[in-house]
Amino acid sequence: NDEPQDSNIEHIHEEIADVLIYCIMLSDKFGFDLDEIILDKLAKNAQRYPVEFAYGNSNKAN
Repeated sequence: NDEPQDSNIEHIHEEIADVLIYCIMLSDKFGFDLDEIILDKLAKNAQRYPVEFAYGNSNKAN
């Protein structure tokens, strides 16, 4: 079962917040635009892992 237990939900939320805060602070330090970074990465992922081949497949692309 991959579902988190109720007792872990708050911990998971805090860990996600920590990662997001760190990413925002790092992006700000270097003057990066978070929207641009995310859109660029999504475009690269779409080229590397086309939905019709990657959806439901856990194998790494070569």
